[in-house]
Amino acid sequence: MLELRTQTNAKGLLLPKVGLTATNISSPLPSHFEGMIVYNTATSSTSSLTAVTPGIYYNDGTAWYKMDANLPSFGDIKYANISSDHEGWYLLDGRQLSSLSSNAQLNATNLGLSGILPNTADTFLKSKDTSETLGSIVSNNMVTLIKDNLPNESYTANVNSAGTHNHPFLDRGVGTLVSGESSVTNVLDDNNTTTRTTSTDGAHTHTFTLNSGGSDTPLNITPKYLATNIFIYLGK
Repeated sequence: MLELRTQTNAKGLLLPKVGLTATNISSPLPSHFEGMIVYNTATSSTSSLTAVTPGIYYNDGTAWYKMDANLPSFGDIKYANISSDHEGWYLLDGRQLSSLSSNAQLNATNLGLSGILPNTADTFLKSKDTSETLGSIVSNNMVTLIKDNLPNESYTANVNSAGTHNHPFLDRGVGTLVSGESSVTNVLDDNNTTTRTTSTDGAHTHTFTLNSGGSDTPLNITPKYLATNIFIYLGK
């Protein structure tokens, strides 16, 4: 066990000072060495997700990691009440990437963003699926129901059977009458003893139309929410 102790409060531990080039490059070490701790004095000439800045770094055998408390990573998202850019955090307001600092532009490009920052105004965050583009705004807060959205129901209407009827009438001109003068048989002029009826008829159908009603007014499907601002970390 190595114990480092001093009786003075005016001294400290001085780590080896080196100039790192990138977190994924071991230089100036010949190879990555797990457990190595150094103080980096260099700043990467080009910003990327593997860029280095002055500070204490440790090596896990595969890469360098800066020993900063709660240091955000490029691409981290956070909510905040503040409305302006701060400490490498940029408001997702749909602005052109060209309006950002050169380091932030490069980090945004490395994250897969192109052209503009996403505009998160009046939106919710959702994990993308394989068919979606990172940073794209899809869907909307309003929906209009169509026939396919309604339950699969059918309705049958029946009316009572009615309308079939007939008409009775007294037959005229039925029967015979023999004339005594000439023995000629004549058709009876008026015989009201035989009742006839017309044939049954009059059955019919009725058609009707039900109005759909409504006005196709879209439904607002936005759930209850707390309004805030959304930022992305792209570095200073």
